Amino acid sequence: MPGSTKVVDSWAIIAWVKDEAAAPIVEIFLQDADSGKIELLMSWINVAEAFYILAKRNSPIVADQFLARLPSLPIRVVLPDEEGIMAAARIKASHPIAFGDAFAISLAQSERASVITGDDEIRRCALVPVDWIGS
Repeated sequence: MPGSTKVVDSWAIIAWVKDEAAAPIVEIFLQDADSGKIELLMSWINVAEAFYILAKRNSPIVADQFLARLPSLPIRVVLPDEEGIMAAARIKASHPIAFGDAFAISLAQSERASVITGDDEIRRCALVPVDWIGS
């Protein structure tokens, strides 16, 4: 049984894929999940967001490589249902955050999880605990 559940947001996975400053911290979370110490979740909406950002900022090849590698990562990817989608919509309607961030928060709320992020919008809205990996 994992010790805790954490949601990986787009910011964190992009930092890891691009080997940015926060990548070593994300790698520790991935290792902890691989060893069963924690459970990592990610919304398919955040997967799609990471994909398009990688494709636009880097290249479609980098985005495709991320998507191909995703099944081997110790992350359970969750497809939002109607309730999850509307929860994200309510969060977006009441807080100045990106819609993708609202899905990460919504998933974290439904799973009683924290969000691994360096995105200050998520931290500022203070709706869920945050594992801060930003500078």
